[in-house]
Amino acid sequence: MAPDQETAIGAIRLPIRRIHVELTNLCNFSCEFCPDGKTVRPRGEMEFSLLEQILRDAVGLVEQVHFHVMGEPTLYPRLNEAVRLARRLGFAPYLTTNGSLLSPKKVALLAENGLEHLTVSLQTPDADSFGMRGAQRLSFPEYKARIVDTFRAVLSNPGTMRLTLVFLANPLLRFFAPDPPRGNVPTRGKALRTRMSEWAEEVVRGTPCENDLPLILRRIRNAGVLKESLIPLAKGVWFRVRILGNWAGHFELPVLRARFGYCPGVVENFGVLWNGDYVICCTDFDGKTVMANHQNTSIREYLALPGVQGIVKGFQRYRVFHPHCGICLGERNPFHSAFRQFGSIVYFKYYRRWFGHRDEHGVAV
Repeated sequence: MAPDQETAIGAIRLPIRRIHVELTNLCNFSCEFCPDGKTVRPRGEMEFSLLEQILRDAVGLVEQVHFHVMGEPTLYPRLNEAVRLARRLGFAPYLTTNGSLLSPKKVALLAENGLEHLTVSLQTPDADSFGMRGAQRLSFPEYKARIVDTFRAVLSNPGTMRLTLVFLANPLLRFFAPDPPRGNVPTRGKALRTRMSEWAEEVVRGTPCENDLPLILRRIRNAGVLKESLIPLAKGVWFRVRILGNWAGHFELPVLRARFGYCPGVVENFGVLWNGDYVICCTDFDGKTVMANHQNTSIREYLALPGVQGIVKGFQRYRVFHPHCGICLGERNPFHSAFRQFGSIVYFKYYRRWFGHRDEHGVAV
């Protein structure tokens, strides 16, 4: 680090790990389990000139650019330009997609433009659950084929871009997602492993990695619903298990607001919505934490705002100050609320440090 390079803005150490940039909050799906149908803020897509201003402003302050908050980023017409610009400015560009618009050609172009990591959030790995997507003019076989073809192409012609297919698990039904959609997420390890094995068979067969299929299937047998397992298929290509959180419905429940707990929002990540509004974390789908807009407040100025600094300093003392954070870390009754608040400290301060998954470069995936 250069001697004159800034190392902190108040209580926030620099560089921040990632900024989430919402290219659009439009989506081609209408999923039952997504808060998209509950959001009340306007729909739109980010002007490319605004995107360029945000990325240039973020140089030296953040390491990674994640093109996702809400919406489907592959709908953004200048996505490849956005990835190329982020890479040219020195960021590691990341992209999360529902996978419906993928093709080997599109992914190859994203990789050519410098995409660091592509995450495909599978969510509905079979025909029955796919009905919850609200997809129009797209069948499950077509959807599955696009994802499988993409993974097979990457396995057959590997490059520097990393690729992950995410499966969800819901081990503690009433704690993580008290009102989960019907039949969407496995609650038992056997169902999860069966789905993952079926996908592995289709993805790997006929590729140069086919001989490794027995090893991959053995790795899948060690996956469970109580841990966020990472199963390598090949160098830079993984299946990942993530534990479901009740992202949308939780904020509609009557909950006891949390008074203590911990969240790394802002110190690890913050977001900019398509219209330039700042949000303190990537899970604020409806702009409840907006304190400023990039068109009149620089990133450095935003991070220095008393409201932002107060949130960070509060969490450093395991105190919850912002009402949205209080709801996020709260629960329906005193027992569950205490469990969730203590759990947030254990998870973010200890569990991720001890059991977090990292790739061959030491980068968390």
